Amino acid sequence: MGGRTWFWVTAGDVSLRLLIAAAAAATVSVPAADAQRVVNAQLLAFSHTPFYAGLINRGLAVVPQAVFHKCPTLRSVGSQLIELSPVIFAPDGYPNSGEWKQRFPVTGCGNDTILNFYFTATPLEKINTAVGIPGETRADIVLQRDAKKYAVIGATLLARSCWEFDILNSKVNEIEGPAKVGPTAQRRIAPAWSETWTLQGCGRRFNVDLRFEPSATDTLIVQHGGAELR
Repeated sequence: MGGRTWFWVTAGDVSLRLLIAAAAAATVSVPAADAQRVVNAQLLAFSHTPFYAGLINRGLAVVPQAVFHKCPTLRSVGSQLIELSPVIFAPDGYPNSGEWKQRFPVTGCGNDTILNFYFTATPLEKINTAVGIPGETRADIVLQRDAKKYAVIGATLLARSCWEFDILNSKVNEIEGPAKVGPTAQRRIAPAWSETWTLQGCGRRFNVDLRFEPSATDTLIVQHGGAELR
């Protein structure tokens, strides 16, 4: 989780379907009411552009079909923009520093979950995009990569003869109390928390339980059980 401040921004009318459609549109307007109530109105406006829709579409292209695929009954309502570090924009309207993520709840196509996209703006206005673990997970993108190893080990122990898995979802089970004071008064240590990750492999599904224990320097990940879903 690190020491970052997270700014939660409700993106209002932004949905996965709208972003996919925006790729073919010439312009996308931003409602004035949305611009007034968000932490970073420029970021919200940028998220409505065809360029941004292209970033999302390229991210979707690497999401396994077991996690997400388009279908006639696809629904995505209530996305969120989350500013992980201050996003600064150049005069031409493109970000050149900062980090953010966007969460898209998706339902109706066989795997109801939340798709998590992470973005990093560079000084040359190149935007790096990464797709995170789907679902509610509180882990940041780096911690997710470490936790994935433990989740796959847990699923492998349950499946025995299966070695390839897709992570379908993550659910937060418990947050253990408030943040703790770190080595300095300015540094807060997030409380420990537990999650259940759902994995699919070889036509079978498994729940694997993970516990995250933050400290002043890192986060300990403990895999402590799981079960096959019937």
